[in-house]
Amino acid sequence: MPTYTSHPAGTPTWLDLSSPDLNADLPFYEQVFGWNISEGVPEYGGYRMAFLNGQRVAGLAPQMPGMGGGAGAWTLYFASHDAQADVQRIRELGGTVFVEPMQIGDQGQMAVAADPTGAVFGLWQEGTHTGMELMGEHGSLSWAQANTRDLAGASQFYAELLGATSQPTPGIPYHTLHHGEDWTAGVMEMDAADFPPEQPPHWVAYFAVDNADAAAQAAVANGGQVVSPPHDTPYGRIVVLQDPGGAVFNAIEGQQLGA
Repeated sequence: MPTYTSHPAGTPTWLDLSSPDLNADLPFYEQVFGWNISEGVPEYGGYRMAFLNGQRVAGLAPQMPGMGGGAGAWTLYFASHDAQADVQRIRELGGTVFVEPMQIGDQGQMAVAADPTGAVFGLWQEGTHTGMELMGEHGSLSWAQANTRDLAGASQFYAELLGATSQPTPGIPYHTLHHGEDWTAGVMEMDAADFPPEQPPHWVAYFAVDNADAAAQAAVANGGQVVSPPHDTPYGRIVVLQDPGGAVFNAIEGQQLGA
């Protein structure tokens, strides 16, 4: 897989974990994904970077003050060339802005928002931090998907915000977002059989793994849980895992969803 030095506007550029228990989550991800995780940076609230073969793949941070008691969560960020303009566009399209564009030293600007259905995501306008340097290999992001109860509305929101086209998938309640010929992300309808009514719409990250069954075993051995056991799909073998801090994510072996 190629390395990335930048990401086009409207495409996934970064993801990070907000953890209520970094002491448990750090060794978990080191063992499941083979990450090399940096020391925390005090001026950035103990924020850490995860690397594979020296290439940046994700961030991890302690849960922010005032958010204690909640489960951990992964946040996906889309690349923005003008975060101020994009948050205004989010409001115009019916979304909600939780964190206005905030300068993070010389790293870049971040913002956090939710689509009109309630799924939370971020924006990242790069400075010296240009996002993920590796994607699609074991332990790095392979795909991202918004789970929502308004497939048409959410798909239209992201298509307009991200400058993407939305394409329905024949036979299933799923839309894919595209920039030209490149696949960007997915949007899936949440059905009652798989999602309890109290679960809000959300984004989920798919991490590439060499072996989904081995990833499940490593997760359990390091304090995590298997939410949905490894199962074969037309897109690869997928397992849903939960880290010790409660953050849920998917791992996929085989064919990459964006390919």
